[in-house]
Amino acid sequence: MKKANKKGRARKRQAKAGKPRKKGIKQQQAVASSVDSQGKVERPEKREVQKRAPDKRPPAESKGPGNLIKKGIQFLREVKNELKKVKWPTRKELMASTAVVILLVLVVAFYLGLVDFGLIKVIKNLVG
Repeated sequence: MKKANKKGRARKRQAKAGKPRKKGIKQQQAVASSVDSQGKVERPEKREVQKRAPDKRPPAESKGPGNLIKKGIQFLREVKNELKKVKWPTRKELMASTAVVILLVLVVAFYLGLVDFGLIKVIKNLVG
């Protein structure tokens, strides 16, 4: 049951993402058929964009501890919502990436150790 719910949520998130849809065949044919007898392409009329009405609410007061608490609670709610969207790694992925990090740290540490050892030998030979 849980897997079905997760898939359903993922589909809803994808639908809400607002990705532009590709034009269908019918829409493409309609655009292609809008050529007049002289060979000029007729362009559809531009729509007028409605402007949003300004917010009539008074600005929130930034003074007082009550507003600070409300902002803190709102922030934590938004954090919770964002964490739900995160794709968490599986245990197998986590172990693999941890092994890679440890291996790279060991390789870099060995390399820096060799360089340090070599520089110490060079300096001892120069100084005496």
